[in-house]
Amino acid sequence: KILVVTASYDRALAWQAKLQICGVNPDCISQLPSGQSQLFEDAAPVHIALSDRLGALRALAADEPRIVLASPGAALERTLPRDVLLDAFVKVVPGDAIEPRKFLRQLVNLGYEHQEPVRLPGQFSQRGGIIDIYPTGKDLPVRIELFGDEVESIRRFDPNTQRSVGKLPSLELSPSRETLYTSKDEGLRDLLVSTAEREATTLADDAASERLREMVSLDADALSERQYFDRLDLYRPMLHPDSACAIDLLGEGDLLVLDEPLELETIVTRAEDELAQALEARADRGEILRSPAIDFILP
Repeated sequence: KILVVTASYDRALAWQAKLQICGVNPDCISQLPSGQSQLFEDAAPVHIALSDRLGALRALAADEPRIVLASPGAALERTLPRDVLLDAFVKVVPGDAIEPRKFLRQLVNLGYEHQEPVRLPGQFSQRGGIIDIYPTGKDLPVRIELFGDEVESIRRFDPNTQRSVGKLPSLELSPSRETLYTSKDEGLRDLLVSTAEREATTLADDAASERLREMVSLDADALSERQYFDRLDLYRPMLHPDSACAIDLLGEGDLLVLDEPLELETIVTRAEDELAQALEARADRGEILRSPAIDFILP
């Protein structure tokens, strides 16, 4: 595998074009976008960007030769630990026996959401012996047809026309979120609520204090019930304290290519400063608990 870190998305696209001119199969090249939008504001995940990011991380964690292109910020953002990411892969092959209810629970544990019909990456639905899934990192959803508990076929299909566009010999699913529940910490809810209460007393604005108490209380309830919600990435440092970055997913014999290292260093420093300022401003407004930038991006 090769991870190429370059200054901008435009330069990454230029790399991709040159690699294809040199004969590299386009299917072997992935773009690794940033996943930090959730840290700057509360909003629903951008499914396409998240799908592309998880697809690229999956490519780095797997054993097949791939080329991944990334900005320095995207390459250094903390993500799932390698062992968690690998354990989250689910492979389905025609002829396999699966118990539908257990399989659907497994999808939920990987962050997939039930939606009828599936339109975006990270969604799934079931109709009798048919399970539709839109895998992260893929261009099209897939349809698993069951005969009893046996996987009869796996097909890609067009989500607009619902028509099949070809069979697949197997399906490998990666998680649909970059923060997953791996173990239940009984004390996490009380820790969050007490921390929010302590920090609320330091805020100058009463409205910000009340906002912090309310928002963290809602988040703590969702975390204690292992629900997936839009602000979950804010708590990744607690759920995955040993998280690393995309570079750490490379194995022995893989290559890291730095396109203009001095320029990259300047960009990383600026990205760290911008994130630190955004986190501090949000904490002052009572939107989040205080966190240093190093919790989310490696220096």
